Amino acid sequence: MDKRLLIIDDNQDIIEVLQVLLGDLFIKVESALNLEEAEKKLQENIFSLIILDINLNERNGAEVIKYLLSNPENQNNACPVLILSGIINNQFIEKHSKRFAGIIIKPFEEKNLIETVQNILGGNSSSEDLPVPDCKLPFTVPMLQEKVAKVLDQVKKNNNLKKLFSTMKVDRTSDDYIMNHVGLLINVATGIATKLEWNTEKTLEKFVYAAYLHDMALIERPDLARIHATAIELELMKDKMGINDYNLVFEHTNLAAKKIEDIPEIPPDVSAMVRQHHELPKENGYPARLPYGKITPLSSVFIVAHDFVDYIVSNPKWSVKDYIAGTKNKFRGPHFSKCISALQELG
Repeated sequence: MDKRLLIIDDNQDIIEVLQVLLGDLFIKVESALNLEEAEKKLQENIFSLIILDINLNERNGAEVIKYLLSNPENQNNACPVLILSGIINNQFIEKHSKRFAGIIIKPFEEKNLIETVQNILGGNSSSEDLPVPDCKLPFTVPMLQEKVAKVLDQVKKNNNLKKLFSTMKVDRTSDDYIMNHVGLLINVATGIATKLEWNTEKTLEKFVYAAYLHDMALIERPDLARIHATAIELELMKDKMGINDYNLVFEHTNLAAKKIEDIPEIPPDVSAMVRQHHELPKENGYPARLPYGKITPLSSVFIVAHDFVDYIVSNPKWSVKDYIAGTKNKFRGPHFSKCISALQELG
């Protein structure tokens, strides 16, 4: 996809300097002098990078970040943000360095700015940029860690894939829930698929993609990623959560699937798995309330694996036997029955 830049700064001179310095790196550079203009631009376009000033006519530029996170219909919620401001100090940088793609203090050195932007865009990224999850638990799946590393090596060689996967590397919350969740999910999904004899390299690749990317719209909100509910239960939580958080949770599967569908190198099965990973076979999942006949076989594996991983995270004394006993009335249909039987064999 062609790279687009949005500069949010209340100083027109700074905007013009940035346009000159960075214009060659982007097919289009747009700007906003205030929060209202910024929100309008974010609604109308998909950007590859946002350069943001913290102080916007005495308003806090962090409101832009809040807007990105609280509006699931906005397709820029995973866009990297580079802070460029004169009111920050080393303490701010130390505290928030993981939250943003980069932080630069004004006045800035032109070379440093250009190199920082190039690195964010992936031009100078090293092969170690992608986070590698620990996939060794809960089951013993032969050579799984090595196979996952092989898939990630292929991802690193493709700029489109590397950029998408790299959205998962920015831990802006100091909460490692999401990457732990990814590792467990790859292990369980692959273990079930192996028992079902669906253990080709291509299938493993699909599970790695889906595990990494299914919650990417919630990368900033691991608290929301932890929510494990049916459609009805989620609806009952709406007032307590607030409408913005509710909408983000309800739509995060579709938001992630849409980004995946924009990259032809990712197999189409992956977007279906991601879009359906909160569906349940009794039509009480979300967002589409699909019946079991509309849920794909690979999605069935991913749904059961996802459900089991949520159970593990919530129950330190977990056991496969107790999990299966508690899911007797949860799953129906031949694909789901096979998945549960495969999980029983793993345990």
